[in-house]
Amino acid sequence: MKKQLLIAAVAATMTSVAFADISISGSANVKMNAAELSTGGTTEGSSMNMDIDIAGKSGNTSVYAHLDIDDAGTVGSSGTVNVDKLWMETSIGSVNVKAGDYSSCTGSIEAVKKCATTDNKIGLSTNVGDFKVGYTKDMNDSSAADTIGLSGTVAGLAFNVKDSEDTYTNISVKGDLPVGTGTGFYLENHNADAADSDTTVFAAHTVVSGTTVSYASLDADATGAATNDGDVRLLGSSLIGDYHTAAFATTATMTDVQAFGANFDMAGNNVNIVVGSADTTAANDLDFTDIVIQRKLASGATLDVSYGVADTSATVDTTNYGAILNVKF
Repeated sequence: MKKQLLIAAVAATMTSVAFADISISGSANVKMNAAELSTGGTTEGSSMNMDIDIAGKSGNTSVYAHLDIDDAGTVGSSGTVNVDKLWMETSIGSVNVKAGDYSSCTGSIEAVKKCATTDNKIGLSTNVGDFKVGYTKDMNDSSAADTIGLSGTVAGLAFNVKDSEDTYTNISVKGDLPVGTGTGFYLENHNADAADSDTTVFAAHTVVSGTTVSYASLDADATGAATNDGDVRLLGSSLIGDYHTAAFATTATMTDVQAFGANFDMAGNNVNIVVGSADTTAANDLDFTDIVIQRKLASGATLDVSYGVADTSATVDTTNYGAILNVKF
């Protein structure tokens, strides 16, 4: 009898777990990087990061939490554990309601501006025909950072329009084109309300004999560049933005970028090569070459190895190399 009761209790527990609509996923990475200057000096570093996502759902209501765990071995620190996203989403009639601390993006990708998490925010959205209309409000302030957005698909092209009160208007369009094989493009214009503060990013790609050939450009007014904080990851370069070694420059210093890329598979590896030139607020015609080789390991992890050479000033160039080991669970 006791055994039967025990079995019944275990079965009941298993049933409750099976019906609980909750999931835990995440990722982790270890980065190692170095930059060797032509003058002979070297700087090296490493870091580890783990992200854990917890999601729960009941009917049409969902909750989400994101835990960011960084650098437990940092000198003088035991590391940090931050709950940097925590929100609830539900629906009231045809209106979707999202409230809490969550991340939102300015454009369709993080080219001009990075996606940022704002605390104590509420967003309302609904579908009007084939379009989605949304309004987001920062509950910490009566008007600052209020945004309205419109997104949808027209003639097969996805577009996104976002306007932030007294701050900016951002328009982005992306999609595939019926030209050649695997041809597509991305166009983003960020018009800040401050004078002479526009930034335009354009990228296009196509497939030639199994190789994806790409082109990307960034054009920014000097005043606008100072407020940009995105990453030009359109071509997967590790030298621009915060991707691998992040040793070249950021969009906050760039007024012009022209880059060409080639991506192909070779002997079980994915190879990404980017060459280009950039103008910054300090110097012009800074050339860079970047190579990133990625391999999926039998262990389930992915290893990226990067090597790049970049002009960091009119007279100095830097050689950068690094590795990043990623795993998702």
